[in-house]
Amino acid sequence: MQTKLQELTEKIYKEGVEKAQAEADKLLAEAHQKAQDIINQTKRQAEKIMQDADKNASLLKKNSINELQLAGRQSISDLKQKVVGLLERETLSTHTKSAFADQQFVQELILAVVQNWKPNESDTVDLQLLLPKSKENEFQSFLKQKVQAYFDKGLQVTWSERMKNGFKIGPKDGGYLVSFSDEDFDNFFISYLRPMLVELLFGEK
Repeated sequence: MQTKLQELTEKIYKEGVEKAQAEADKLLAEAHQKAQDIINQTKRQAEKIMQDADKNASLLKKNSINELQLAGRQSISDLKQKVVGLLERETLSTHTKSAFADQQFVQELILAVVQNWKPNESDTVDLQLLLPKSKENEFQSFLKQKVQAYFDKGLQVTWSERMKNGFKIGPKDGGYLVSFSDEDFDNFFISYLRPMLVELLFGEK
């Protein structure tokens, strides 16, 4: 009886130990699998972070290069414009300003325009001539000597406080005046000179 009881106890103990061992092995396997899953997930996240970082770095590099190239092109373009502008001022503005400061040149220009203004090929000169008020004294002698004959044909002279140099001329009742000043000549010549300067300096059309 004692022997059977002892055998039964050993059997129960052995089964309990085996069951506990099986449970422990199962828990350990599950824990190991979970740990491996966490490791794998962490690796994937780390790889994604690295990929995103590489992608962002490449995008940043590309954008930075594009911005630098754009800024470089803009700087070169601005420099070209300044060079062209400087040459325009040196080649045109200085000479046109000095020309229009020369009263004899302006007077000869006025006389040439008045003599050749013949829209209807008539004997009348139905024109309005606008001159700077500040130069009225300088023009009086010229008007009396050179232009007097045109007054009888309809030429009218008025004076403007706002004008600095040059003159404006046009039909009395035509609603417009053609301006002749250093700025007008600058703008006129620059429209022709600028493309030639750009091509000459930079080989661009």
